[in-house]
Amino acid sequence: MSAVLAARPTVARQPVVRAVFIAFEFPPLATGGVYRTLGLVEHMPAQGIDLDVVTVDPDEYHAWTRAPFDPGLAARIPASVRVHHTASGFPPWYWRLTRTQLGEKAAQLAYWGDPLSVFWRRPLFKALDRIVDERRPDVLLATAPPFGVAVLARAAARRYGLPWVADWRDPWTLWRMTPFPSYAHFRYVKAREAAVLREANVSIATSHVTNEDWQRTFPSADPRRLVTVYNGFDRAALDAVPTPPRRASNERTIVHVGHFYYEPRSRDASSVPLWQRPMHRWLFYTPRHEDWLYRSPYFFLLGLKRFAERDPALAARLRVRFAGTIPTWLPRMLRDTGTESLVELLGWVDHKTAAQLAKGADALLLTSAKVIGGRDYSVAGKLFEYIGLRRPVLGVLTDGAMRDLVTASGLGVLSDPDDTDAVAATIARVAAADNADTLVRPNKAFIASCDRLETARQIAGLLRRATAEGRRFK
Repeated sequence: MSAVLAARPTVARQPVVRAVFIAFEFPPLATGGVYRTLGLVEHMPAQGIDLDVVTVDPDEYHAWTRAPFDPGLAARIPASVRVHHTASGFPPWYWRLTRTQLGEKAAQLAYWGDPLSVFWRRPLFKALDRIVDERRPDVLLATAPPFGVAVLARAAARRYGLPWVADWRDPWTLWRMTPFPSYAHFRYVKAREAAVLREANVSIATSHVTNEDWQRTFPSADPRRLVTVYNGFDRAALDAVPTPPRRASNERTIVHVGHFYYEPRSRDASSVPLWQRPMHRWLFYTPRHEDWLYRSPYFFLLGLKRFAERDPALAARLRVRFAGTIPTWLPRMLRDTGTESLVELLGWVDHKTAAQLAKGADALLLTSAKVIGGRDYSVAGKLFEYIGLRRPVLGVLTDGAMRDLVTASGLGVLSDPDDTDAVAATIARVAAADNADTLVRPNKAFIASCDRLETARQIAGLLRRATAEGRRFK
């Protein structure tokens, strides 16, 4: 981790590198992974990277996801960046098929890896053929998920004889909110991920734990080609966030923004023993057990209830607000934990409003999944905005990458999610503090290293490294 967080060196101006960037998820889509991609597109031109981005037409996203659009994100794309939109290639019959439960199961069994690598191939290569002919790029950059992007990028690098860099916002084989349909599907995906790690000039992980997992899972991968570059925050965007309205002097707020990335049905599919599963789930396979209930606010809510019962007077001054699309399971979870009256659900808000809510909070809630017998690898993009705002992070965190990073930032007010009393005590600390700034001691050097400018500088350097090396497979 120390190598990634080193101070930014002063470098002389370098020759321009022409790069093609394959990014299926792209603004105005407002999902978590888009912010890393947008940050690179915003800042890499200043690092001498001339970008052509290939993505899909925004209208195509409606078949894929219910995630909202945020036009403010698209407005941040520099005029110098050429964005090429394509069709997704998915036929109407595929969406009709997957609208039914039986059809969705059939599609999961039929497409061993990611169907995007089948359907987007033709429109993607049609666009790339033109761009490569006109622009003569030096290097290819691709960001996944969807994981089919990595498969297509490998094929494109071979087709055009280009060196390339794979930016993995999540690992493929070990990213398991849901089980594989079978052990054979697991082996297929593992082989595809291994091929990318073997052939890419550089594979970038967004978590040091992911990098460690790669080296254990794929021992033949060259560790010199496995690099960690964290997400970051956009200083200019955060500085532009309006100062929140004044609150009552005795009021304290805990805020969570964005998604919790939890789905009860997916958890049940992974955790129910074989003999208790319906027949169609008998073949399900999970390479390791991850409990994503810990990524939900469940353990925070248990602590919140305990805190309110112990000190009703102190609880009366606390406001807890969740800003983000309200999943169907969340109101039920509030009822089940007895915290329905203690949490305000604001629903989806745009990025600017979410940042303003976070900026005015006394503490920002962060949760993490639990890897049984291991360490959690996932690092939520929101963590870096929390760090950029220098607000206390009320971390109900398991052992893993996010706990490491929050600790390094000096902004953590941490507790073990399995210790309800400890969670209640951290909430009480926030509610009782005269000033939220007294709760933490920010590590200024670490916080400066998380600026998105640094992320862009690092990835621009990796693109130059790949360009200098040239294609690895003739």
